[in-house]
Amino acid sequence: MSFRNRPVLDRKHRPRWQDELRTQRLIVGGFAGAIAVALGIFAATAWSSHYDAHLLQVAAVDDTSFTVDQQRDRMNIMGSELQATGIDIQSQLGGTRDPIINQQISFIQNEINALVAGSTDSLVLGRILELEAASRGIALSDAEVTAEVTRRQTLRARLLVSVITIPALPDGAKASDTPTDADWATAKAKITDIYALLQAGASFADTAKDKSKDATASTGGLIGWVSDGDSQFGTYFTEAKDATKGDLLAPAKDDQGYHILKVSAVLADRPNKLLIDLLAASGINDDQYRAYLRTDLLRSKFRDYFTTRVETAYQPQRHLAQIYIAADTGVPVPMRRVRHFLAQPIPGQSDQSTATDAQWAAALARAEAFRTEALKPNADWTTLAATSDDPGSKSKGGDLGWFDPASSNFVQEFQDAIAQLTKNEISKPIKTQFGYHVIEVIDQRINAEDQAARLLEAVTADPASFEKLAREQSEDASTASKGGDLGWVIPYQLEAFRNDAAFAMTEPDQISDLIRTSTGYYILKLIESKDLAWVAPDTLKSVRNTGVSRWLDALRAEHAVWVDPAYATAPATG
Repeated sequence: MSFRNRPVLDRKHRPRWQDELRTQRLIVGGFAGAIAVALGIFAATAWSSHYDAHLLQVAAVDDTSFTVDQQRDRMNIMGSELQATGIDIQSQLGGTRDPIINQQISFIQNEINALVAGSTDSLVLGRILELEAASRGIALSDAEVTAEVTRRQTLRARLLVSVITIPALPDGAKASDTPTDADWATAKAKITDIYALLQAGASFADTAKDKSKDATASTGGLIGWVSDGDSQFGTYFTEAKDATKGDLLAPAKDDQGYHILKVSAVLADRPNKLLIDLLAASGINDDQYRAYLRTDLLRSKFRDYFTTRVETAYQPQRHLAQIYIAADTGVPVPMRRVRHFLAQPIPGQSDQSTATDAQWAAALARAEAFRTEALKPNADWTTLAATSDDPGSKSKGGDLGWFDPASSNFVQEFQDAIAQLTKNEISKPIKTQFGYHVIEVIDQRINAEDQAARLLEAVTADPASFEKLAREQSEDASTASKGGDLGWVIPYQLEAFRNDAAFAMTEPDQISDLIRTSTGYYILKLIESKDLAWVAPDTLKSVRNTGVSRWLDALRAEHAVWVDPAYATAPATG
């Protein structure tokens, strides 16, 4: 069909203005459509930007999710507290407490650097604790939260204190000696004389440098700012809390002798205006701040619960042995492991070039005698190698560890000898510039996991071989020398991966599965178990301090927890 055969409009009955109007409508409609499309694109882009900036989910616990806005608010709260605390602590520098203050400042800086992950974890942990609290009878009242708000937004009273100390023990006495009545009288007389000098106008700093026996003497007796509850100088605050600026306190007796305090400045309880201003500048309202404090208070209550209800004086116990194989660093390569005995012509000397023929002959005789003993069945290298002249390996049964044959640092004669040996073959004495070596290749592996898997297979087939293999191959120095013996452990004394494996075993000689971690591989053996037994106080105290984070991790594992990797923090175990 040609163009001309297509029907045409009948224009003769329609005025021109109608055609123009129709054209205008089409143009307007076209612009409107274009605008609508543009607005749609803009709206979609704006919504996407708004979502990413405010509504993006960063974490979830069960059916509760947290947005980037909530995470940012929590981060602003924690950042405000850290910043206010850091500035306040820095203002206390200048005195004996400076090393402690600098440690605190360093800790705060590390916390600030980890704020993204820390604030996300605060939200997640807070939700988990809220869900777990009721079943354990843990309650937190609004009044407790209000009291915590007041406490955190108040700077406690503190005093700038200097001290002069005269101990009761005379110079030259042992710290374990007990002062006599005469010693106490002498110390009291000295401190009384010093106090009289100060009252007469003597400089406190100069007098402290001249007469004080305290560690602060070199700085004129200056301790620095102290407050109530200070672990080191809290008693000084209690003694001087009613003093005013410039007061010189009368001599006082303490456990070690006598002392005199001078108060150079006083700060009473006052609002923490910096913290309050920082929170306001970050847009944090009272409800958000209280929600954050609820998490911290619940954490404290759960710690108390762990101490009093979970980690009690009677606990299930497991007597364990372990083998540990460190993970490969970098790209795994086939490796060999050797041990050796070294007999030097001049024992202990790094340079053997001046040794006589007789000394070399004596060294060779020692090496040959060692080889004779090492070739005997059940020879114990741990005992035999203790007489080696290599100080770096003698305490480890001569073990030199794993090495890459293609890139070892051994001298050429040593490398050549190793290359000729098969596994478990003991060389004849090999002469190098250091002396005579007797060498054994004790193992070879494709990678660390291959070695661990073969060890697991061996000890599973023969649990009685565990001790021997632990001595020979475990890379945990603290237990390898004891045949892997880890001793008795209680719940939450070990990291979660070892704790779970340990308490899953119930029968003596039972071997765990291979435990894979980011740092290496563990194999556990159960030696003995107790369903419930008394725990030594020192062990209980240690586990109460270190185990609470592991217990909280176990609670976390009972919930469906998701955290965006960009906002994640590692579990608190370790």
